[in-house]
Amino acid sequence: MFIVVLINSLTGFIKKRPFDYSKDFRLALFTAVVFDIQVVLGLIAYFTSNYFQGIKNGHMGEYMKNAADRLIVVEHPLMMLLALLFIHYGLSRLKKLPNSRQRYLDILIFYGLAFIFVISRIPWDKF
Repeated sequence: MFIVVLINSLTGFIKKRPFDYSKDFRLALFTAVVFDIQVVLGLIAYFTSNYFQGIKNGHMGEYMKNAADRLIVVEHPLMMLLALLFIHYGLSRLKKLPNSRQRYLDILIFYGLAFIFVISRIPWDKF
């Protein structure tokens, strides 16, 4: 969804296309909803994981010493929550901006940063 909304915003920005609320805003909103669902599922997985049980049992120091464990326990959840904040902040600004180019640029900036956060902290070695 990130790639679709970013490509749509980039083409709208370059072609100076008018911002269409029935298409462009809904695409940004749908991307935010999909990401919200993914974050909720991720939080459920996190709080039911063995890692969280280890944190409750005082093993946080061990997790912080190991890069792979630190990625799963701290870095990944933190970056996903930051990405969620950037998405919703960018989405909330769309209605307030005066013209189409600024709306497309806003999506490109905030959704783009969120996409970079997500891609940078995915544990690729687990796939």
